Amino acid sequence: MKKTLGSLAFLLVVGLAAGWIYLRRSEYSLLYLPAPDIAVTPAHFQLRYQDVQFLSADGTSLTGWWIPANRPRGTVVFCHGNGSNVGGSAHLAPEFVKRGFNLLLWDYRGYGRSEGRPSEKGFYADARAAFEAAEAMSRKLPILAFGHSLGGAVAIQLAKDRPVAALIVQGAFASAADMARRLYPNLPIDRLLSVSYDAAKTSAELKDLPKLFGHSPTDEVIPFQSGRILHAAAAEPKRFVLLAGPHDDNSWFVPGGAGNAELEEFLAAFKP
Repeated sequence: MKKTLGSLAFLLVVGLAAGWIYLRRSEYSLLYLPAPDIAVTPAHFQLRYQDVQFLSADGTSLTGWWIPANRPRGTVVFCHGNGSNVGGSAHLAPEFVKRGFNLLLWDYRGYGRSEGRPSEKGFYADARAAFEAAEAMSRKLPILAFGHSLGGAVAIQLAKDRPVAALIVQGAFASAADMARRLYPNLPIDRLLSVSYDAAKTSAELKDLPKLFGHSPTDEVIPFQSGRILHAAAAEPKRFVLLAGPHDDNSWFVPGGAGNAELEEFLAAFKP
């Protein structure tokens, strides 16, 4: 009898360990989709740019592009989503440059040509390093943090950690737990996560920082409701605008497009 109970206990421990390992691996593979190949550069859009390399706090080597504007009025540090790299964001470079903003496109650890392995703590440290790299090249210009999708949580944390002048968030979620509850409503996945990415909680601490949130009701990746919760939690001053199209659409960069007037007004606060 004791032997049987011992065997059952052993099998239970093994089963729990295997389940835990599976959960961690599944979480990682769903959350991080690092793209190593860079297919597009700013040169495709007739823009001059400079390859940059800088170190995160733990010594991880990070890479990106510095794309200068003529007579810039500010600098944007862009935090991309979880399934892209700098090449996937290169098409946005003309949008910032023609509006008078330098742009730092950069890759998190494990993405593009950056070294290391993705992690929440690592991403936050990488963003701080990107800010410092941009600051060194900006010559005292104001620095804006811009985050898309998962990059929204990273940009929001950056705004807490460093003196950014403004924050723009597009198609982002309230927290990893909120996303888990929406994706798996019948499972307690939200209580088993190893990450938090609690953008809503962090944004509530960003008092006196101008914030612009944009989300499309037809976003097929990040539920619109999660974006609304994120905005509702944020401290004032803040504004929410309706975008149009799918998750990766950028209607607010299109003249006359959904959210364009609000974005232009927000950026107009930064004079040449």
